[in-house]
Amino acid sequence: MNAIDQPEEAVLNFKLEAEAGYAAIGAVDIKFTLENVSNEALYVLTWYTPLEGLKGKIFKVTRNGEEIPYEGRMIKRGNPAREDYVRIGPGETASATVDLSSGYDLGARGEYRVEFKGRIHDIAREGQPLPRTQDASQGMDVKGNAVAFRVHD
Repeated sequence: MNAIDQPEEAVLNFKLEAEAGYAAIGAVDIKFTLENVSNEALYVLTWYTPLEGLKGKIFKVTRNGEEIPYEGRMIKRGNPAREDYVRIGPGETASATVDLSSGYDLGARGEYRVEFKGRIHDIAREGQPLPRTQDASQGMDVKGNAVAFRVHD
């Protein structure tokens, strides 16, 4: 059985990166990198990941231990198109940087922690037909790190 058919076996991992501190007024850029740790090319649906930008509640953000609600755009979706997928070869990565302040109130000083919710909504192997309807999608939870930073004046 192929690794992608076994959700318990990791084929993708993610990494978040942030600065140690950010000004209360300004962008709070977080880098997201998705790595293909399998031995085959994968097509990953970018929806609900930072690879498409910040278009939904894809992060858990806390300030001093209290969760901050998502206040950004929410997108209603139909079925994906082929261009909604990114190809990641074996051992390769796909990265994007998002400004968390575009969806979360990060204007107060404090200690922040950010976690990606860790769900890829569709993954396909090379050669499988794309796009797939939402009913036929094969999602997977992915593991990675959280980041912490301070917001200051």
